[in-house]
Amino acid sequence: MKNKLRQSIFASFASVASIFFISCDTTFNNSVPKPIQIEQKWGYISSKGQLVVPLQYDEACPFSEGLAKVTVGDKSGYINQSGELVVPLQYDEALSFLQGCAPVRLDQKWGYINQEGKRIIDFQFHEAWGFSENLACVRVEDKYGYINRKGEFIIPLQFDTARDFTDGYAVAERNGQLWVINTMGQVLELHQKK
Repeated sequence: MKNKLRQSIFASFASVASIFFISCDTTFNNSVPKPIQIEQKWGYISSKGQLVVPLQYDEACPFSEGLAKVTVGDKSGYINQSGELVVPLQYDEALSFLQGCAPVRLDQKWGYINQEGKRIIDFQFHEAWGFSENLACVRVEDKYGYINRKGEFIIPLQFDTARDFTDGYAVAERNGQLWVINTMGQVLELHQKK
């Protein structure tokens, strides 16, 4: 009995603490619900601390471009800010929406969907990241390259590791050397790996 009472008190405290910390966040957008976890389940609360999406998910991510990834069991999908499931729980793994699309995985391959849940790039990659500056870093077998929103390689598969573009530049590694490249794949700097 004491353990249940302690758990209940702790859950209540955790809920209040979460609301307090969210309200202290200066980047908090008052109109966008925020994920909250209580007793192993996730839901979403408003800026006033009201539960606006029930505690029903095993995982819940922040909203990005109006949608949030949610997971039940081992399947993920996306909800809108009203809590409506707009992309069914069908993916083995999913990342947030960036530039209007999200990388999702079925079985062992990644592809991309739009905000209506329609596949816009086939499931063909072994690893995929969100779009940044209209390019997405993807891996096929053991090499990385960059695709556009049509799934066409703009920078061919050639790197051993690669990162997203930021301000027109990305860092990629090939044959033990780090390269700074631009969005056209031109090498701007070469760095010896230490």
